[in-house]
Amino acid sequence: MTETTDHIPDKAAYQVNRRRMCWVALGMMMAVVVCFLIDPEKYGGAELGPIFYGLSGLVAVYFGATSWQQKK
Repeated sequence: MTETTDHIPDKAAYQVNRRRMCWVALGMMMAVVVCFLIDPEKYGGAELGPIFYGLSGLVAVYFGATSWQQKK
């Protein structure tokens, strides 16, 4: 059997920070939708896809990097 060593000094704070980052990204996506629904003329030419892909990509890269880092 191989033992995995945990290099995270404060695992509870680490998990809370990951959760907060995800909630903030989700909140930002919801804020964009609400702003778009409130005043569609103002944001009529804006594309929402890149914003959502960017924020979800941020979360995906963060989780992927931490998972990859833990495997090393």
